[in-house]
Amino acid sequence: MTNTKKNGFTLIELIVVIAIIGVLAAILVPTMIGYVKKSKRAADVSSAKDIHTQVMDLILTEDNLNDSFYYDGGNVSSAISKLDEISNHTYDLVVVAYLDGAGKTDGSGNVWTPTDAGIQDFCDALNKKSEFYNTNPDIKRKIKSKSDINGKNFNRWYVGYRKDNASTVEIWIGDGSTTTADPLKCLYAQVTRSN
Repeated sequence: MTNTKKNGFTLIELIVVIAIIGVLAAILVPTMIGYVKKSKRAADVSSAKDIHTQVMDLILTEDNLNDSFYYDGGNVSSAISKLDEISNHTYDLVVVAYLDGAGKTDGSGNVWTPTDAGIQDFCDALNKKSEFYNTNPDIKRKIKSKSDINGKNFNRWYVGYRKDNASTVEIWIGDGSTTTADPLKCLYAQVTRSN
């Protein structure tokens, strides 16, 4: 009889290789998920900064838009109490306008919408500057991150300012599940002008 050597792996070798792959996957998958979440958050913060820049460009260069942005209407009296995570103090946020950011393709919700009729001029100017129109199916500010508050996807941008310090303009996101004026997370806030 002649001995013929069979090519292949033994069962023990296969089990060892599978175990090593399993350990590596257990280490790498959570790390990669963390990187993806950080990149999505960074993209959202970048979009929030762009929105803030557009807002400030409008209200600092045109007096009528500044007056429209800070219109003393119903939205001021119905300001929402929010927690400042840095100072751990609450403050009232006046929501000026919102924009659906869920990437709709039917053309609806693609414009900045005022929370009070007196803010319409500002929203019209911001829509023009952002090139958002009802007939434009492209949301250029699609929100990428998922809510860590209630597990839903963020799908709405908010522009507002602090009632006690109107020079602090803030950009928030929310899931839009309850009301149009229910922001959940502040992505960008900056003191932009002196009172």
